[in-house]
Amino acid sequence: MPGFGTLVLLRHGESVLNAEGRFTGLLDPPLTAEGRCEAEDAARLLAASGLHPTIVFTSTLLRATETADIVARELGLAEEPVRLWQLNERNYGSLTGRSKAELWSEFGDEVLHFWRRTLYGTPPPMDQEALGKLRNSPALAGVPAGAVLASESLCAVSKRVKEVWVRSLRPRLLRGETVLCVGHGNSLRALCFLLDGLSEAEVEALNIPTGQPLVYRFDGWGLPFLRGGRYLNPLAARTAAEKVAAEGGT
Repeated sequence: MPGFGTLVLLRHGESVLNAEGRFTGLLDPPLTAEGRCEAEDAARLLAASGLHPTIVFTSTLLRATETADIVARELGLAEEPVRLWQLNERNYGSLTGRSKAELWSEFGDEVLHFWRRTLYGTPPPMDQEALGKLRNSPALAGVPAGAVLASESLCAVSKRVKEVWVRSLRPRLLRGETVLCVGHGNSLRALCFLLDGLSEAEVEALNIPTGQPLVYRFDGWGLPFLRGGRYLNPLAARTAAEKVAAEGGT
């Protein structure tokens, strides 16, 4: 029976568009000062818990790469984080960049909830001009042609995230390594959906707060010992997740 290591999931720190209450998706804003502090605090939590990653995987988007770089620096990691486009946030289609409050007024809670929270809900697609700008952005330069869709459901995100689990995360964990994965609200929801075997209702209710390390340990069969993992700071994570939920979720 193989032995498994430890997987730490970390949503990036607060970004500029998070702070403005906008749908960020594949746009590429930097972290706020608060977001950088969140990344530093995450590193301190990891160090205090004796978790020293042998490798860090991150999405290609700036808010995630900044977070990963800060954590790696604070922990004194020698290797640079590995960037994987499959960990990128979902494309929110025509909702991208728009104010959440304005969209609630325009479409109502039920429609917006379906688009952003359910497994199969897909926001209206963005137009070709906006899609072209995204595909030509520096953060998406290495993404295969056709991989950046005009809009995505959480189910679509889970398919690309599964590649990361099978090809990058699971092999390292099989060797007993501690792996840090820095992603986004939806790419990490998709990963939890796969790891925990969540139902549609469970993944719909799941909120991943920014800057809070979530630790998974596995049995010899690669199943989590604790379904849902364990936050290193449970009280702060619960409070932050409740705030995300109050804003309508990720």
